[in-house]
Amino acid sequence: MKIAVAITAAVATALIAVPLAGALAESPKPSTTITTGSVDSVLASTAAPLLKLPTRPCSDDNAITRSCYWDAAKMGNGKGHSYVVDAQGNVIYLNPKLNQQDARLKFNDVQSRAGKEHWGTVDGHRFCWAKVGDTSYIQCFDGYKTTS
Repeated sequence: MKIAVAITAAVATALIAVPLAGALAESPKPSTTITTGSVDSVLASTAAPLLKLPTRPCSDDNAITRSCYWDAAKMGNGKGHSYVVDAQGNVIYLNPKLNQQDARLKFNDVQSRAGKEHWGTVDGHRFCWAKVGDTSYIQCFDGYKTTS
């Protein structure tokens, strides 16, 4: 239950922060009064759409890649970073530092220039690249390293 709350908060923040800021800038000033009413009416009146979280776990390989979640504490080796993947395939980590698109693109560019092969998801870790040989050395964007 705790992970669901944490995922909800982190994903909602990541997905709606920019659209919400724009919507708030265009909307009238909020009221300082508190009204009693149904939760549905209060939620329906907010500027940001509600996020529908996925209910199925992501696979540790590339089998399930969209509309899924990865609970790093309970899945794989129990280490790493939890994330959610939306229906479009966007990965949203609970650790905001890993959601920097520029850093991901730079990591991918460095790996590609080094002649590594893109391996996608390895052991539940996203954005992995490998230096292939008799022993393949795998490195993922979130810092995970392993051999194959």
